[in-house]
Amino acid sequence: MSALSSKFTRITRLPARRHPVAPRPPRIGAIMSGVHASKSDRARRQRGRVAAALLTFVGPTLLALAALVGFSNDAALACACGCSVFDVGGLDTPQEQDSGGRIFFEYWSSYQYENYVGNSKVAAALNSDKTIIGQWYNVGFEYMFNRQWGIMVRVPTTYRSLTTETDAAFPGQIQTFNSKSIGDIELMGIYTGFFPDMSTGVTFGLKLPTGTFTAPGIDRDTQIGTGSTDLLLGAFHRGMLTGDNAWQYFIQFAYRQPFLYQAAPDPQGFFDGNLGVVQTYYPGMQVDGAAGIVYNNLYHVLGFDKITPLAQVIISHRNADSGTGADPYNSGFDRVMLSPGIELTKVVDEANNRVIKTYFDIEFTAYDRANSACNSPLLPAAPCGTVPGANANGTEGQLVAPYLIRLVTSYNF
Repeated sequence: MSALSSKFTRITRLPARRHPVAPRPPRIGAIMSGVHASKSDRARRQRGRVAAALLTFVGPTLLALAALVGFSNDAALACACGCSVFDVGGLDTPQEQDSGGRIFFEYWSSYQYENYVGNSKVAAALNSDKTIIGQWYNVGFEYMFNRQWGIMVRVPTTYRSLTTETDAAFPGQIQTFNSKSIGDIELMGIYTGFFPDMSTGVTFGLKLPTGTFTAPGIDRDTQIGTGSTDLLLGAFHRGMLTGDNAWQYFIQFAYRQPFLYQAAPDPQGFFDGNLGVVQTYYPGMQVDGAAGIVYNNLYHVLGFDKITPLAQVIISHRNADSGTGADPYNSGFDRVMLSPGIELTKVVDEANNRVIKTYFDIEFTAYDRANSACNSPLLPAAPCGTVPGANANGTEGQLVAPYLIRLVTSYNF
């Protein structure tokens, strides 16, 4: 369930090895174009890069800041963890000289157990849900036809576990429900033709409703699939911070908008006490942005051809779910995450550009605001962050994951 909405760790070509006394070649993942240009052309491209960076950065930043200061108070937690946050961050943008095919495997993990009302942590006993575990095992294929156009397909297998109170008449009776199936498949197009070095690009595509959304015991906003078809749009830009290319930066933006929906029967009667009643569910829009700094000058270390560390900040906002099967009073979030990451590169066949890359990061929550009845515009105001106010107007709070884990391995051919 994601998109840059599609998250993919790129294969970057290795330059041919040269004698040590020769001028230093472009780095693995270099952002400098090898195309000769006049000074006026270079200046024009530089102005274009600056404009592209500003456009790519300002969009997600303004949206995220608007959410954080309360410009929009309705956020939602469809997909349980807001897992499209995995669609941004990391060394995933196309690099100069990229072409041909790539296969990849991704592992994402989320463990939600801290209960939040507004931006305050409250007692876990207030929430009838106790833990939500999400694990995604994604396989994908990407192909760059040339320096401008490419495609990507991601097929996830998802595991979801919900531990919750199951009997309102006798609170405290706990049961765990599990679901495992193919998730929502994503089909994406990639365009990187704005500049010769492929440093700026956009992605566009669809998330299909292939994941199950009727597993027994699990609410619609915690199901593996959303039951919706989503429009996926994204953009990225990368650039140099130093002239020797040792330090780089990157910016990414991902937007997900559901537009086709499917109703489903409620087998538990969770929302109205009537078993089997068909409920509608409309997951909300989500926007994610990321910005990071990369150190690009560690070669031939610990047996790897290159090691690339990075530091990044990820900001997310999601609008409220709606429909008779949704829980708009206890769903949604605004979130800021800080994440260190590292990528390991190993050249298998330099002549034919065969490269294996493994990327890993941990994303720690720096700020969370869980939408709830006490801060929802749908109900009268009530105090947030206190035990008396936590259950006001039916508010239970939301389970939040204090950290997320991401692992990506890819092979270019």
